[in-house]
Amino acid sequence: MPSSQLNTASKYRPDIDGLRAIAIISVVFYHAGFPGFPGGFVGVDVFFVISGYLITGLLFNEAIASGRISLSGFYARRVRRLMPAGLLVLAVTLLLGGLFMLPGSSDQRILARSALAVAVFGSNFFFAYKTGGYFDDPSFSLPLLHTWSLSIEEQYYLLWPLLLLLFFRFYRTPNTEHKMRLRVILALSAMLVVSLAWCIISTPKQQNMAFYLLPARVWEFAIGGIVGLAGSAFHARLYRHAETLALTGLGLIIYSVTAFTHSTPFPGWAAMLPVFGSAALICGLSANEHGLVRRVLCARPLVFIGILSYSWYLWHWPLLSIYRIYNLGAQNLLDNALIVTLALGLAWLSFIWIERPIRLHRPWLFGRNRSTLFAGLGIILCTLLLAVALLAWNKLQMSTPEFRRIQAAREDRLPLTCLLNQYHPLTKLPEENCVHGPDKAHPKLLLWGDSHADHMMPMLIEAFPGLGIYQIAMGGCVPILGFESQLPTPQPYCADFNQRVLQKITELQNKGLETVIISARWPLYLGYPNISLASQRLGDFQADENKRAQLHAQMQHHFEATLTALEKLGLRVLVLGPIPSMVYQIPQCIGSRDAAYCNISRETNTTGVGQSSEALAEVIKRHPNTRLAQLMDYFCDRETCFAVRDGKILYYDNNHISATTARDLAGYLKDDLDWAGARP
Repeated sequence: MPSSQLNTASKYRPDIDGLRAIAIISVVFYHAGFPGFPGGFVGVDVFFVISGYLITGLLFNEAIASGRISLSGFYARRVRRLMPAGLLVLAVTLLLGGLFMLPGSSDQRILARSALAVAVFGSNFFFAYKTGGYFDDPSFSLPLLHTWSLSIEEQYYLLWPLLLLLFFRFYRTPNTEHKMRLRVILALSAMLVVSLAWCIISTPKQQNMAFYLLPARVWEFAIGGIVGLAGSAFHARLYRHAETLALTGLGLIIYSVTAFTHSTPFPGWAAMLPVFGSAALICGLSANEHGLVRRVLCARPLVFIGILSYSWYLWHWPLLSIYRIYNLGAQNLLDNALIVTLALGLAWLSFIWIERPIRLHRPWLFGRNRSTLFAGLGIILCTLLLAVALLAWNKLQMSTPEFRRIQAAREDRLPLTCLLNQYHPLTKLPEENCVHGPDKAHPKLLLWGDSHADHMMPMLIEAFPGLGIYQIAMGGCVPILGFESQLPTPQPYCADFNQRVLQKITELQNKGLETVIISARWPLYLGYPNISLASQRLGDFQADENKRAQLHAQMQHHFEATLTALEKLGLRVLVLGPIPSMVYQIPQCIGSRDAAYCNISRETNTTGVGQSSEALAEVIKRHPNTRLAQLMDYFCDRETCFAVRDGKILYYDNNHISATTARDLAGYLKDDLDWAGARP
């Protein structure tokens, strides 16, 4: 029989702790990169529903029982529950950042500024506007990124009790608990509809805003509040369907965790699955105390993990992030497993030494509500001081010669004013600002390609100081007419860009253009695996052998046509071969480790660079007015590809060469460049 007197808001629910365990395991395993959890980030949405369910029920019951809501009592409970453990983790994170992040780096400054945002419950705003998307590549270097969800909860905790208090003050009448319950449910329903609509509309256009900010997340708390206020009588009527609801809700959560990926447009429509699934699961659990799903969630291991969920959430991401930063982005599952296990152990210690004693025994300043609120203010000030201390440490490190050397290497490149963005529609090609040399109206050479053309521009300026050189480059666009549409992940504006380049070449040929120089990251477009950690995290396309053979054939076919079109215009064509890629971001690697650690074996690059060069050479040998310049031997000896040559750092990241390196290449490729410039 159903329990008609079950009070879901005030009675301890071990099954809710079991649900917390599912949520935290999903999030932690997703962050650790464990197989089977590609959508584990939805665990945060489950937490939002649980928070709305518990907080709304507790506040409503307090208002009904006493006729008022004690805001000081509510906020004091939040301080005791959240802030002491949070301060400990934040202090440890800032200390580790000062010790293990690249000295004087922007990563340290971003960590300190994110801590300042955490102190004022605004880290979600900081990450939304300052650091890019949650799923973007640099996110692993943000040790406090996970606090975005805590900030959203804190913002909700600040606003919802005030709204509920005002609601009771204006609408309460004697003996109307049922009417007040309905009115609050209606208010929550309106919030749900508006917020969900906002979420769905904004996700395709402004995913960062929808993901990080409260307006697009309110509906997740609201549906939890609706379930919490539905009442035991409503849940009792669901008794016959309780197990179906619970299994369906659990299934939707599990499906979201296992089927969603970082490419899923989220939150948007997709968030409805884990959110409504959580609501259905809680309804099913509330309707039948003895159901199978509830018994499973009440299992001791799950309840134990659920009790530690907050502390585990606090500890796991900073440890994973700092480890990956120190390891230059490298990670493996065994290391990550050890780290999240360590985080669970620290969560247990912080729970038994900090969370539980302060929440239950209320020592020192935590005994009374007013003193607790002052303690919370003190924790905020401590957080601010710790963040300022890291900023001061960062500034001190910036004065060292080694930092200046590393910073110079990271900035050793031309401004990106002439490199077009492949994600933006092209209105017109850049004109005068991207023509270098004395005669901007009559360039003799034109550089065409992607970002690997852009980084070669200093070489041409060095080699041809007296000639006009026109630079036209678009990141991620292969400079081969027609081939851009054959790639598995073609960029939408590359075909238009290449056609415009051909038109510009035709136009300039009548004004004295003599040579076209083509440069690109050739292995990328032929499906060879990227060895750089950054590219692997981005999931760049990697073809199997059959697909790669097809890409080779298609590339050669379209490259043949491209060279033919250029030669018909009477132009010389110099094709710059591929350069080796590196595993690590080279300036960061050299700043953290010995330079030899940053080198890689030549064999690692042989397949992608070597076979791409052969594919280009097969076509070029059929065109007498086209020449291929090989670059591999400048960077590598027989065994090793180097990060540093003659004391100079060769790359400003993991695959783009510095301007200093490009200028030195002018001497190394003198014969090829003399041919390109028609010099004897």
